[in-house]
Amino acid sequence: MPFANYWSEIVGSVPRIDALNAQNIVNRAWAAIQDERTWSFLIGEGVLLAPQIITSGTVTVTQFNNTVSLDSTANPALNNLNTPFITSRQFRCGLGGGSVYNITGYNNGAATLTLDRPYLEPSGAGQPYQVYRCYYQPCDMNGNFITDFDHFIVILNPIDGYAITGENLLLTRQEIDARDPTRGAQDLPYTACVYKSDPNGYPIYELWPHPTSQRGYPYAYMRRGSVLSASQDIPGTFPSDVLIDKAKLIAYEWAMTNAGRFPELKGVDWALLSAATQKRYDRHLQFAKVKDDNLLITSFLPGLRDYLAYPPISADFFQSHDVGGWFSGGFG
Repeated sequence: MPFANYWSEIVGSVPRIDALNAQNIVNRAWAAIQDERTWSFLIGEGVLLAPQIITSGTVTVTQFNNTVSLDSTANPALNNLNTPFITSRQFRCGLGGGSVYNITGYNNGAATLTLDRPYLEPSGAGQPYQVYRCYYQPCDMNGNFITDFDHFIVILNPIDGYAITGENLLLTRQEIDARDPTRGAQDLPYTACVYKSDPNGYPIYELWPHPTSQRGYPYAYMRRGSVLSASQDIPGTFPSDVLIDKAKLIAYEWAMTNAGRFPELKGVDWALLSAATQKRYDRHLQFAKVKDDNLLITSFLPGLRDYLAYPPISADFFQSHDVGGWFSGGFG
């Protein structure tokens, strides 16, 4: 249904509501409906691409300088990187790994890397290094940046056979800092936390332990939801009468608030209209939820078995029943 049909019905139902106000009311109603539950049309898919770690050759670093010089082995190893590009990867120097720096530039001719901030550790020539990826911005299956991302639902490792879900998607950066301030844990990741936001406010995530093997981690995520316009309609599977009822509820509230200002709004029992519309809305909304469950069950999830909330089961991890937890050697 065209967007104009929704807001025109609001204009026709409540005097003194102009077109712009009616459009805002329809979008307020649509935002409230999208917040009602995890609708199937709000679930998207994407993939996090982890490249193989690169350690070939050596580098020269200078304290308080953000330029890294590459030797004749490291330079070709870092040339022409894609999926992801080198500026989506991170740099560390030294036998112990060192601090994590974002790579902001690469010059093949000059055999240099540019870091996002001055190098803080002591200067050194012929140093071992690591170039890999630990920070990720959500992208779709084609590698395109996602602008409507809200939060992860689940991240999968289909190669090694486990899922990152539940509490392991809700860790904070401070918790990872407390558990592993030097970021010495490198292997298969089993947690994700927000690293920071980019200049536009979009989240950047850190996978931990830091992945060092080439993997694609497909994931499901929750969208923030759409804003309706002449070019953006509600999903075809969603009943339009639910949106209209919700918009009328907001419009009737507006009418009750402004009845003293506009004579056209007096003499109408807006509270009675609102109560009748609320009953109809509740009925239609429940029908919409049932219809959505027939497409994709999202409203009911049985309790996840305990092991699904913990790190993956592998030779690197063991369970201790004595203390009721899971531990990885050195990172309990």
